[in-house]
Amino acid sequence: MKRLLFIYNPRAGRQKARAMLPELLERFARQNYEIVAFPTQKRGDATERARHAAGFDRVVCCGGDGTMNEVITGLLDIPAEDRPPVGYVPAGSANDYARSLSLPKHLGEQADIAGIGAARPVDMGNSSGLTFTYISAFGLFTEVSYATPQNAKNLLGHFAYLLEGAKGLLNVPSFPMEVTTSDGIRMEGDFIYGMVGNTVSMGGVFSLPRELVKLDDGQFEVILIRKPKTARDWQTILTALSKPEPRMEGAVVIFNASEVTFRSTIPVAWTVDGEFGGERQETTVKNLHHAVNIACL
Repeated sequence: MKRLLFIYNPRAGRQKARAMLPELLERFARQNYEIVAFPTQKRGDATERARHAAGFDRVVCCGGDGTMNEVITGLLDIPAEDRPPVGYVPAGSANDYARSLSLPKHLGEQADIAGIGAARPVDMGNSSGLTFTYISAFGLFTEVSYATPQNAKNLLGHFAYLLEGAKGLLNVPSFPMEVTTSDGIRMEGDFIYGMVGNTVSMGGVFSLPRELVKLDDGQFEVILIRKPKTARDWQTILTALSKPEPRMEGAVVIFNASEVTFRSTIPVAWTVDGEFGGERQETTVKNLHHAVNIACL
């Protein structure tokens, strides 16, 4: 019989994972799995359990993007030849990564894809030593996901992100940055936001067209937003983000890179998959090409 390791966060997204548990376990059993279920109790639990997943035929994560990050982090400690494929049943507040994976909304369909769906190689990222599945970012709105308490996320859901983020518009900080890539791009400026990601959705604040984002091409999408000086600058930024496309000039810069380094004269706080990623004056983000096989559409 096949073996499935089911790692779930019982507190994620209004405790959705807890409510979904009976149906998920029944469906996985129908898929002819012997199931080992592991509920996380604290941060880091999913990573530690996933580190010992060699020998399982599949690992399924049920929780938010942060739980999925922990699972992937643990799996990357397993040699590639022994690393099991991963399924994802989203149960968080934002579920940005689920959108990028084109996962359906119906629980039964999610369980089928997670348990027996075809898994394909997907890129991951490393942000100065921290693994991320879909985004590493600094600046405007990025502190919202890790600064908003879990109970507020559970109560308000997606609106919590927008509510907390709107407060930041009253006093937008900027960061003097030198940005360089491994293939020769170099620029400087004061930026209010920067992201390196592999995602179509960023906390619901804005999104990228699906045709621009490829999860397995060895490249990240990089977005930089320069500091606005006038109300017209704000409008320019909003217009550019409403129809994002590659551009190297203007208020919003968008390009692709496999490795990008950010240097600043001041410490800059980063978020990694919605969690606090530390403060640094220099951060290097690298693409981990085809790091993990994930069941997705």
